Amino acid sequence: MAAVFGYGSLIAPATIAELVGRPAVAGRDYSRARLTGWSLTWNVCTDNGVNRSVAYLDPADGSRPSVQVLFLTVEPGGAAEGVVIHVPDDGLPALDAREGNYRRTSVDVDGFGPAWTYVAEPGSAERARRGIAAGTARIRRDYLDTVLAAYASHEGLSLPRPLPAPVADLRRIRL
Repeated sequence: MAAVFGYGSLIAPATIAELVGRPAVAGRDYSRARLTGWSLTWNVCTDNGVNRSVAYLDPADGSRPSVQVLFLTVEPGGAAEGVVIHVPDDGLPALDAREGNYRRTSVDVDGFGPAWTYVAEPGSAERARRGIAAGTARIRRDYLDTVLAAYASHEGLSLPRPLPAPVADLRRIRL
């Protein structure tokens, strides 16, 4: 089994169950955790103007706006609250594929020891920062709703506020 420090949509109960391969049980399959030396931030993105594997469309008119669609990540500094999930070792390649704008890295989680977590690919983090600064970054409403519900399912977890960009209705499609 591999310990994975999760945050964002990764800690949704349905996602945890999918990762462990059965209905997940708190305390056995996952536990609340703190990752000291890392903080949650919205500095990972998909650049909707250039990405070739997915696109985000405006549901009102079907257009593909030239925006940077933001997601949560962890970056050095501070402390992040999340969940340690016990994932079968053979499940890590599928999790790596799911986390396309991220790379898996080793961390030490308070009270748990060594674990994996996902951090923004450097280029993705830089695109996110540029989009936030330029005012072209957006947070997809469906993603934010999923993350808020995931955090609400784990008592005491909360997201960093304020949000760094406007929330937008965008429909995700695979290309």
